[in-house]
Amino acid sequence: MNLVEIIPPAVLLSALVMGFQPAQAQVTAAQAIPTESTDEKIQQLELKLDELDQRIQTDKPAASVTANGGPFTIRSADDNFVLRLGADLQLDHRTFPAVSPVPVADQTLIRRARPTISGTVYQYIDFFVRPDFGLGQVVVYDLYAQLNYFSRFNLRVGKFKPPVGLERLQSDDDTNFIERGLPTLLVPSRDFGYQLSGDIVTKRVSYAVGVFNGVPDNSLSDASVSDHSGHNRDYAGRIFLTPFLPETKNPLSGLGVGMAVTRGNVDGLPLPAYKTLGQNTLFTFASGVTSAGHRTRLAPQGYYYRGPFGILSEYTLAEEGFERGGVRRNIALRSWQVAASYVLTGEKKGFGTLVPRRAFDPQSHFWGNHGWGAIELAARVGDFSVEQAIFKYGFANAETSPRRAHEWVGGVSWYLNRMFRISADYGNTNFGGGAAAGGNRSSERVWLNRVQINF
Repeated sequence: MNLVEIIPPAVLLSALVMGFQPAQAQVTAAQAIPTESTDEKIQQLELKLDELDQRIQTDKPAASVTANGGPFTIRSADDNFVLRLGADLQLDHRTFPAVSPVPVADQTLIRRARPTISGTVYQYIDFFVRPDFGLGQVVVYDLYAQLNYFSRFNLRVGKFKPPVGLERLQSDDDTNFIERGLPTLLVPSRDFGYQLSGDIVTKRVSYAVGVFNGVPDNSLSDASVSDHSGHNRDYAGRIFLTPFLPETKNPLSGLGVGMAVTRGNVDGLPLPAYKTLGQNTLFTFASGVTSAGHRTRLAPQGYYYRGPFGILSEYTLAEEGFERGGVRRNIALRSWQVAASYVLTGEKKGFGTLVPRRAFDPQSHFWGNHGWGAIELAARVGDFSVEQAIFKYGFANAETSPRRAHEWVGGVSWYLNRMFRISADYGNTNFGGGAAAGGNRSSERVWLNRVQINF
């Protein structure tokens, strides 16, 4: 007898159906449990990923802002973008103890007020912008960009100092004296042009060559002179050697010598203006004289620094063309200077910024940490002369313009810190000629005082 015969088919079918229901419920429950567990794990993983991302963002280097004795600097994390904000402020006072026959009034003035914006974009391109609001006028002194991708061929475009005068190339904040020496009268201040520069031998042989619009001596301009010839261009080149670097322990490591040369057309350029240490007119041209022809400059130069001692010397020869009444001649103008300095407090002297070992801080709680800054003494002698032919051809009047000026200057500077400097100079300039009946113009004696802030 089989099971079907004992249990009717309908009853058996019902039992089978009832038996499978719990199994289905168990399978469904079993499937539901892992599904909920997977969602929770996904959520947990997402939370962990968020935490990890936040941690990465927190640990990632951020842009930095610094202000420690120099310009305020904003720098990206990868150093590809840099912005520097600085300023140069120089407040001067000039006193003339004895100037005759025409007295010169004492002056207190803002000699320079120059905010500076500089930096780097996309790692290889530097820029520099510096206007000046001093002397009651607004002038853009520097505005250029420089490509530094090729270490030996840095390309600079814009308005900047042409590579000529040694003291002119020194920063206004770093010169030994309140006013630059006489050779600076014969070199350009700023000019608009293109320049290639770099090291031929790293730290030992550097060069700079450029083409510029051309400006009067000791002057600047934003545009070239309109001239029908179309040849108003000034070509400049300079090579400078520091043969004993980078061996800083060598006693000659502070030696640098170089030569600069310029050649260009001066047709239509304004006449140059030459000034004394006290910024009074040194030399004037006769009425009707114009710049004409060509101009060539030679400027041998050098310096030597050893510990607290420094000496700088340069000579400039400029042969320039002038014209009056159909007469055109080239006239030679010459100038030289030797300047020496010594830092009494022992800091190392150099061509760049002098940094006191201890900034001015007389109220330090620790006696050994008291600081008084750095004190520097300096002396300079210089000479400026014009060729006698400048009077022969009527380009100048010998009774109003001297053929020669000879100066000596002594000065002291107190560097309270890297950013603040107080200076006092006394200068005497003697003249050869420049007075009626072949006499000599009265000497200029001047006290110069300056308070300087730069960062």
